[in-house]
Amino acid sequence: MAASTDTATKIKELKAANMVRRVIQRIRLATPENFDTLESEAFDVMAQQLEDMGSSAEKVEQELEAGLELGRKRVQQVLEKREQEAEMAKRPKECMDEIKVMMESLEPKVAALEASAGIGGGGDKEKAEPLKVEACPALQKQIDECAEEVTQFMDECVKKAAEIKQVTLPSEMRAQWATLTQDIVKAKHKGERTLVLARTAIKKVTEAAVKEKVQKRKEELKDAFEAAASSVQPVMQAVLAAESEVEPFIKSKVGDESEMASLVAAVEEKLEAAKAALEQAREESKQSVEVDDEDENVKKQLEALVAAEFKRPKLRLGQMEMRMRRVANIIRAYKQDLKDAKHREIIDGLKSELLQKIKEMDVSGPLATLEPTLKDAEGLVQTTLKNASMSVPEMEALAEKVTDTLSSLEGDFERAEQALYPLDEDLDEDLKKKLKKIVAPQIKASLLRLGLLNRRFKRLKNLLRMFHADIKERKSSKHKLARVGLLQLVKHRLISEDQSVRQVFDSIASEEEVDETAFKSFVNSLEKTVKKSETEDSEETVTIDLTDEEISSIYTAFLPEGRSTFDKEAFSKCVCQRMTVAKAVSMTTHLSISEGKALRGLKVGEFLEVLEGPIKEGKTSVKRVKVRVSKDDKVGWVSVAGNAGSVFLKDQNELLLPQLPAHCHMTEAQVKVEQLSEGRDPVNAS
Repeated sequence: MAASTDTATKIKELKAANMVRRVIQRIRLATPENFDTLESEAFDVMAQQLEDMGSSAEKVEQELEAGLELGRKRVQQVLEKREQEAEMAKRPKECMDEIKVMMESLEPKVAALEASAGIGGGGDKEKAEPLKVEACPALQKQIDECAEEVTQFMDECVKKAAEIKQVTLPSEMRAQWATLTQDIVKAKHKGERTLVLARTAIKKVTEAAVKEKVQKRKEELKDAFEAAASSVQPVMQAVLAAESEVEPFIKSKVGDESEMASLVAAVEEKLEAAKAALEQAREESKQSVEVDDEDENVKKQLEALVAAEFKRPKLRLGQMEMRMRRVANIIRAYKQDLKDAKHREIIDGLKSELLQKIKEMDVSGPLATLEPTLKDAEGLVQTTLKNASMSVPEMEALAEKVTDTLSSLEGDFERAEQALYPLDEDLDEDLKKKLKKIVAPQIKASLLRLGLLNRRFKRLKNLLRMFHADIKERKSSKHKLARVGLLQLVKHRLISEDQSVRQVFDSIASEEEVDETAFKSFVNSLEKTVKKSETEDSEETVTIDLTDEEISSIYTAFLPEGRSTFDKEAFSKCVCQRMTVAKAVSMTTHLSISEGKALRGLKVGEFLEVLEGPIKEGKTSVKRVKVRVSKDDKVGWVSVAGNAGSVFLKDQNELLLPQLPAHCHMTEAQVKVEQLSEGRDPVNAS
């Protein structure tokens, strides 16, 4: 009995304790919203079950204290987490609010654009007034502004979306962001669609206006188009008239020559009339219509229309011209047939007589006298190959003698050929060719012999041409040496008197020009004795004395085309070697790079007057020149090129004479040689 009582008591205590423990379990999972309620409930349940818990009351009370402590910590954690989330969600919320503001700003502008373009939805579209062409510029401006707004809106949305994505949003805010994203896409699509429709509206209105303008102008130009088309009619009639006259030459046999001659004259007369009509029609059909218009689209369409309308008569006139050529070809063919028939008749009459004359004549006679003359000429030409010891005047005299001999020999060849073909000089050239073909087999041996002699003669002409080339080269070499001497003399003058080329020019020029007389006086006034070598330690000198002929040749070579006097630029090119800076480089005070001090830097493209050099610098073997800068007259030493291959300076003009025109060196004898080489008679060349 006592045992069953103890068991009942324990069950009762356990039930009471479990009721409290269930509340404790809920406290452990409490939130800031229900913690206080659960705490009060726990105390109430504890008070109610205190007697029933008996000996376990103390233990349950400890569990309650522990559960409350855990509940408080959990609530604190939840509150801290909520504060953190609220802080983190602050910027995304600001971004979302800003997007909404921008969207609210964009919507009325898109709606205004729809209204202006007449592209509203539903009943608004029917009520909207049609767009007029005058309103297009203002609408285009509105489109541009709206397009800029849409672009800015999307750019800002992209930036703010990137910020929002960096934060883990609360579930409620995530739903808001999802809805806002859909609204952004709708706003974007609506804006872009409105822009496309507005641009399309402008295009349609503009095209309609252009079409109306073009149609109106087309009506105004109708008379001009009809006039161009009607210009073809007179040409067509003239061509038909010529074609009707030429029919007998196509379908029927050729009749009496006198009768056909009158027909030929009639056709040619009709052709001339057709040609005149064609020229007049082409002149009339020339496009003379002005198509200026402020609107470029209207102008382009008008130009295309006018070109197409004027192209048709041009094509028709081209067809008429081809038909006229056909008529002319028919007449030409008839004339050629008539000419061939006459030639056959003449050949039949002359053939036997001509062949008999060939048999009776001595064809070897003309060649017999030609060969000794040719042999003598070969002996004379042979002397031109031994010109090493000849002076230029001796070579020129010999060339003139050989030229005269070959000119005479050219005539002998022509007379020999005429003797082989005993034909009347008054005969037609075509007839002569045909008769020569008939005669050729009878004089084949003589023709072969004449051909061999002619080859020898051509060889003589080639040798003479080579001899004249030697003379020209000899003269050129002499002039080149004179040019080198002039440069040496002028360098000495510039250095000794510390002058620039510009200063020298100013001292001898008259009205900014130097004629040949002044140039000769200047050259003759230069000191003739100069240093032989340009190295600084050289004391050896040389005397350079230029003749008047050499000075004149240099002056002529450097004269600008179409001028008879030197200007400052031409004078500078003639008397001074000039260089340009190809790569930036420093100018120093001395030839030696190590001893010199930098004067200034030279920029690419600057002009320099060479005073000395090029001279190899002792230590580096780099070629250097002493120059005067044209820009500021500073004088110093510059390297032409570096050891690594970098080129600093380039010649602006050749050191020697420029290539002279052929006529500058050609003598009268050379002119005859040119005529001989081209197969012309030098006596009657003029």
